[in-house]
Amino acid sequence: MKVLTLGWEFPPYFAGGVGVVCEALTRSLARRGHEISYLMPRTPPAAGEPGLELLDPASSQPGLALLGLPARLHSYATSPRPHLSIPGEAPLPAARPLYGPDLLAEVERFAALAVGVARTRGLAPCVIHAHDWTTFPAGVALKHALGRPLVVHVHITEFDKNGGTWADPRIYAVEREGMRAADRVVVVSRRLASACSERYGVDPARIRVVYNGVEADARPAEPSPFRHPLVLFLGRVTLQKGPDYFIEAARRVLDHDPRVTFVLAGTGDMLPRLIERSAELGIGRRMLFPGFVDRERASRLFAMADVFVMPSVSEPFGIVPLEAMDRGVPVIVSRQSGSSELIRNALKVDFWDTEGLAQKILSCLRYESLASELEARGREEVARLSWDWVAERTEAVYREVAHA
Repeated sequence: MKVLTLGWEFPPYFAGGVGVVCEALTRSLARRGHEISYLMPRTPPAAGEPGLELLDPASSQPGLALLGLPARLHSYATSPRPHLSIPGEAPLPAARPLYGPDLLAEVERFAALAVGVARTRGLAPCVIHAHDWTTFPAGVALKHALGRPLVVHVHITEFDKNGGTWADPRIYAVEREGMRAADRVVVVSRRLASACSERYGVDPARIRVVYNGVEADARPAEPSPFRHPLVLFLGRVTLQKGPDYFIEAARRVLDHDPRVTFVLAGTGDMLPRLIERSAELGIGRRMLFPGFVDRERASRLFAMADVFVMPSVSEPFGIVPLEAMDRGVPVIVSRQSGSSELIRNALKVDFWDTEGLAQKILSCLRYESLASELEARGREEVARLSWDWVAERTEAVYREVAHA
């Protein structure tokens, strides 16, 4: 099938899990024989994948070229306070805004450019596939311009980014319009399906759940420099991810085992306050804050970790636990995460239950048989959750709308 895919990110230009998913799924679909034209605000280097063409909407209109990006994206809230220098932390790379000061205006401009590119190139896709709210207006515009069915892929909603309680009304309106205009709405978990139905008024008959997968990491594990146990958090340091509950659980663990080292890897608006909180709790010497880590450094951290924790408050899916399981790390996830619906060989806890989280961490560290069971069975489980598995389910959605 010919598929016109709309994305806001594509590694190495990405801010988080959505970019990783877009790349992995798109490449898998291309390898399965589909012709994918991937349209995004800035084109990265050549894809080098059969059937995958990366398009730059600004290329046909040089006067509207987007700003350059010398480093990673900064898509989420950052603290208005001055940057806090942390001993041992790699300095943040210099970066300029990629899309200008008004993101909503850039979203609308992308929609207009996308239609122009499609017409100039004579694109005639079987399906239009729009990832995340930033591409929904472009997807709707292309549906009307080309007369082709539209699939919108919801990875996260504005409510999730704010802990599940509040949404920017302007972004909410864009999300709702895109979901209601789509022929199918693909979501990454059942909990997200319920949110799209209840909060956005989407007919459940048009919603399809397609869970995310994981790409196996074949790199050999490096020896850990730590002599004692290490517990890892890796993600954006924002309300949604629950890093404050990780800190509170760390205090309880250290009351029982003062040898444990905790690593909170990532950046976000909560980071300065959490560093202060660890000092207030008297655990600063057992907490490490390496800041933003790329995929290679993340792989090294997994190799060092004895336990991985994702205590998310509102998580549509969360692929990092799958990556940790692939690396043979025992995993603890919140029941409020979409990935907890899919994975069986992980321990689960409510995000607010810091005492329960601490007890599960201690169990993984104390009982070798439990840790070994989670490690072995977790690896077996995620080995079946490949991106080809995800692509196969995505193809089924394409066939539905193409033949409707």
